[in-house]
Amino acid sequence: MQGIVIQGPTIYYKEMVEAYKDFSDVVWSTWEDEPSENLNYIKQFFPIILSPKPSFPGYLNVNLQTVSTMGGIEYLIEQGVTEILKVRGDIICDNLSYLLSLLKGKQMAYLVKSKEGARPLFYELEYRHYSHDYPADLIMYGSSENIKSSFNFTIEEQHIIPPESLIAYQYFKENQLEFNLNYKHCINNGIHFFLQDCLDNNIKIFWLKNKAEIVDGHKNKKHFAY
Repeated sequence: MQGIVIQGPTIYYKEMVEAYKDFSDVVWSTWEDEPSENLNYIKQFFPIILSPKPSFPGYLNVNLQTVSTMGGIEYLIEQGVTEILKVRGDIICDNLSYLLSLLKGKQMAYLVKSKEGARPLFYELEYRHYSHDYPADLIMYGSSENIKSSFNFTIEEQHIIPPESLIAYQYFKENQLEFNLNYKHCINNGIHFFLQDCLDNNIKIFWLKNKAEIVDGHKNKKHFAY
């Protein structure tokens, strides 16, 4: 059974409700201090999980993301959901039913692809990160337990490590896998990259905050396994 966690602030609540209201097992997990007008509107369509904000947000608000996402994950697991799509509160997919059918059964999936010529990024987890083209944590999918294991942490110090890297690291650690973002290593350990699926099937994903469609920009970029 598939479910959807909408995570984070409710700025785009009307657009998000319109996009997700026809799907079952959707929950919006956000903060206690969100505007009451927004919350009252949302709860006509979805259950809402409200959490207090963590006192330390973490680098690029990673703690805000993990805490709010975990609230939604735990709710859906209690409802018997076995696979979860996690989206931020500003991410809309134009053909979500079809995307969910493509992702069904995937144990972990990120909206990225390995591509030629990506600028190598150096982080503090002792690896070179060549593949992720933009934050992979905007939208991701997996079994309920794998999604839970990915977000079941907070950090206590201001390490300058992007949230998507920490989330990926947590997935490997909790599943007792070697942490290595080599393309073949990821594939061999159950990670699927679904940006190419979106390209192949003309599925568009809109990032409302940045007024951008985040799939089309990758039409002419090539896969490469390093």
